[in-house]
Amino acid sequence: MIQSKPVSQKGRLASFFGLSAQLILVLFLTRFTIDTGTRMVYPFIPDYATGLGLTVVGFSWLIFIRAIAGMTAPIFGLLADRYGRRNVMMLGLLCQALGASGVALTNQWWAAGPMVIFGLSLAAFIPAEQAYISDRVSYDKRGRALAIVEFSWALAGVISLPLIGWLIEYSSWRTSFLAVGILSLLAAVLIRLQLPDVEPKSSVGVKFSAFWAVCQRPAVLAAIGGEILLFVAVGAFPTVWSIWLNEDFAFKAVALGLVATALGLAELGGSGLASLFIDRIGKKRGSQIGFVASAIGLGLLPLTQVHLYAAIGGLVLVGLFLEFTIVALLPLYSDQVPEARATVFSLVGLGSAIGAAFGSPLAAQLWEQSGLWAVSGVSAGALVMGLALVSAFVHEDKPS
Repeated sequence: MIQSKPVSQKGRLASFFGLSAQLILVLFLTRFTIDTGTRMVYPFIPDYATGLGLTVVGFSWLIFIRAIAGMTAPIFGLLADRYGRRNVMMLGLLCQALGASGVALTNQWWAAGPMVIFGLSLAAFIPAEQAYISDRVSYDKRGRALAIVEFSWALAGVISLPLIGWLIEYSSWRTSFLAVGILSLLAAVLIRLQLPDVEPKSSVGVKFSAFWAVCQRPAVLAAIGGEILLFVAVGAFPTVWSIWLNEDFAFKAVALGLVATALGLAELGGSGLASLFIDRIGKKRGSQIGFVASAIGLGLLPLTQVHLYAAIGGLVLVGLFLEFTIVALLPLYSDQVPEARATVFSLVGLGSAIGAAFGSPLAAQLWEQSGLWAVSGVSAGALVMGLALVSAFVHEDKPS
């Protein structure tokens, strides 16, 4: 009798996620670099504002400028559909290398220029990466494949942000930006050497008429709107907690980095829950659960102001719920227009950029004028409206 060979650990991993261990590692490490650059500005707003010679509100407008640059995402989505996902991913990492290094070498509002380049990195990298994964993984495994790479966002909070806080405390705020710039350059080289290219699966190309036809689909419009509303809350949340803990509890850079670690662990839990259950309970149902839980958590967050540990516990829960929602939506979006995935993800990225751009300065202004209740109320309201849009128009088809 011929016995079948036992399936290796790598084989089981590839069978479960739909991606090989090598691909998961390369995609994870490069996304980790992008997420570190994206996250680094939020917990240390007071330090970066002081270092650049700006007010806290002034620096929040630099974050707005960086996020607005994400409105270029549809351009990069079209390029990724036309010229390949890998090339646009490398371009995004090079933009982050140049932008982060540029911020480190400027002062005051001169940092606005490098911040624009910094913002292009996210707009280029994320849609191309998500389309790359979606092209290679079947729909029934796509939720866990996208989620395993999304773990990078949480782990950037656990690993990178405490290190950045340490660099700020014991070296300088400029060192943290230079370090991210160097890592981004190395990540671009890693993609060039280790990530295999794939044929784009789009019929959209760079024709504006076809692009406009995708934009007019109700499901795509609802996805954009839902993402705008979700990221108003996502952008407001990290802005307000760093200012809140700094002003009410006198937290400095190292302490803020430790809180960021706790939030990173919570987000890791949110990504993990999405990875384990979203393919089983359904992408749309899971997204709806995430919206509801996030809205309730943000709405009740001001009740924790009376005690430090209660405040941190509330922040941890909100971080978990928001991350679960973000990850749960990705596989749902991936099948709205399968023949133009990078374009759809770039339009979703446009919505994320608009929401995050307004979320940060909005939170800073509301905090100064009315406090945490106002920030929480506006964020929770945005999530409820996002839930309504996704529920009404974004469809989930059974995989063939």
